[in-house]
Amino acid sequence: MCLTEIQAIMLNNRAKRDSQKLLDTIGIVKGQTVADIGSGGGYFTERFAKAVGENGKVFAVDTNRKLLSYVDKSMKKQHIYNVEIIIGKGNGCPLQKENCDLVFSRNVFHHLSDSVSYFRDINGVLKHGGRVVVVEWLPNERGSYVSRAGHCAAETEIQEVLYKAGFIQLNTFNFLKGQSFNIFQKDRNK
Repeated sequence: MCLTEIQAIMLNNRAKRDSQKLLDTIGIVKGQTVADIGSGGGYFTERFAKAVGENGKVFAVDTNRKLLSYVDKSMKKQHIYNVEIIIGKGNGCPLQKENCDLVFSRNVFHHLSDSVSYFRDINGVLKHGGRVVVVEWLPNERGSYVSRAGHCAAETEIQEVLYKAGFIQLNTFNFLKGQSFNIFQKDRNK
């Protein structure tokens, strides 16, 4: 087993926590187009692909080519053919305009150097009524690795950035331990 496979398995094991409740809350519908930004080991990519069905589409977007290769092989092995692998750019979203019903971003926000600009790009790839889900580690006082390494963001920061990028907040949920979970929608007035 190579290092990339180990990394993918670790990412996928972490993603499984409360994942069914998260997926039920998002409410993906057959035939939708979903972008999994920061797809990592592909756990949510696979779940989204099954949820949207044959007539739907999922874009697995990541900056890590090796992880994307792992996801691609995993999807083919499972005979899942509605996933397109896309190499992400450090800044900016590589997806086409008005193409997605949902953009899912899990533990990516803290990596963005210009988050407002990035989410403005995301706004452009969403169809009318499209939604963005942002799941992110929360900073904590106990000095965890996540906080010490800066792999987190305050929920208020995420909400401010998405507002500046042209979104309105639909919901916020607190059932993911140590993580924020927010759903936004394109603001029709901006």
